[in-house]
Amino acid sequence: MAHSFVKWLDARTGLLTTLNQKKAQAVPAHMSFFYCFGGISLLIILMQLVTGIYMTFYYAPHPHEALRSIEAMSNGSVTGAMMRNMHRWGSTLLLATLFSHMITVVLHKAYRNPRELNWLSGVFQFILVVLLLATGLILPWDWRAYWSFAIWADYLESWPLVGSWLKNALLDHFTINRGFVLHVLILPALLGILLNFHFRMVRRHGIAGPL
Repeated sequence: MAHSFVKWLDARTGLLTTLNQKKAQAVPAHMSFFYCFGGISLLIILMQLVTGIYMTFYYAPHPHEALRSIEAMSNGSVTGAMMRNMHRWGSTLLLATLFSHMITVVLHKAYRNPRELNWLSGVFQFILVVLLLATGLILPWDWRAYWSFAIWADYLESWPLVGSWLKNALLDHFTINRGFVLHVLILPALLGILLNFHFRMVRRHGIAGPL
């Protein structure tokens, strides 16, 4: 019964055939653990997506309710505290694995022709992850979030030419609700687009060889 259903589903979607084709692809002989940081990062991103969706059912993007909603989720839900901690620590771990992945790319000189676009899309993904981390820190709107926001604002002011303008624009237009929309919609959508492009480029050019 199950086998018949799988055959029926594969005949209409091609999912099983696609999976079998991917499993049959040869792995380069020079592959090692240090080539796995990109895949580990993708796994953490998927974990962040699942835990983030879970938290949106509880979170209230308002100054007086943000922290209370997180506390209610953590204390009143069976898996609330676990999901929050997975999301919080996952963001730090994601930053570390992405940085390790970029170091590996640099050491193997995988940014050179014809992989320049792979490298550039990866750099922009790293920037988006940093922005996701920054906006996520602000969402609880407790004392730690307040001072994190102040530090980021002061950091923007240190940029030459546009620093003061960026800081004033941030202070004039920032709200918890806008930060929430940026964190859960805009930045993840941009990251998804870049991930899709990045993997297409990897498929096109393959994995860089050893030095």
